[in-house]
Amino acid sequence: MEGAGRLTAAEHVLTVRRAGSDDIAQLARVHVRCWQETYRGMLSDAFLAAVDPAGRLRLWRHLLDRPNPVEAWVASDGGTVVGFAGARLLPAPGSPEGHPPPSAGDLELWGLYLLASHQGLGLGARLLTAAIGDNPASLWVAAANSRAIGFYRRFGFEPDGEQDVLADWENLAEIRMVRPARPGP
Repeated sequence: MEGAGRLTAAEHVLTVRRAGSDDIAQLARVHVRCWQETYRGMLSDAFLAAVDPAGRLRLWRHLLDRPNPVEAWVASDGGTVVGFAGARLLPAPGSPEGHPPPSAGDLELWGLYLLASHQGLGLGARLLTAAIGDNPASLWVAAANSRAIGFYRRFGFEPDGEQDVLADWENLAEIRMVRPARPGP
């Protein structure tokens, strides 16, 4: 192993695949852990400690345990889920309201999370590609999450000036980023 707890891609079998109903319990746990890792320093420790895993379990059941599951992908390490990504078409429930439609069109990356232990191995890029390919798209990201903003910039996303505040999340500020259509040959 390299560094303090860091893995190399050669040390584990890292895969990205479509999420299914068999992934629900692992996705709920990983979702909570990713939030706690990602938002530490942006949200209070008390807020992060109070995140209800049962709520994430209900969400993932709703998303995946139905005849037409949502478009979601999981990253796994030897069969253990370590991250996920999902895309949807706008307008969609859960998207910030009261903003003009993004110039990138109606495809939105609604989430991309990866455990800190598995960042830097190419899984984030693979999840992004699985979820939206190289299509024009938009996403919302915490304004203070410079690491995520830098990641999305490497894939052609730029802030478009739209901002939102998540009141239920201790007034966490978000910005919208868009990736426009790429010019043809």
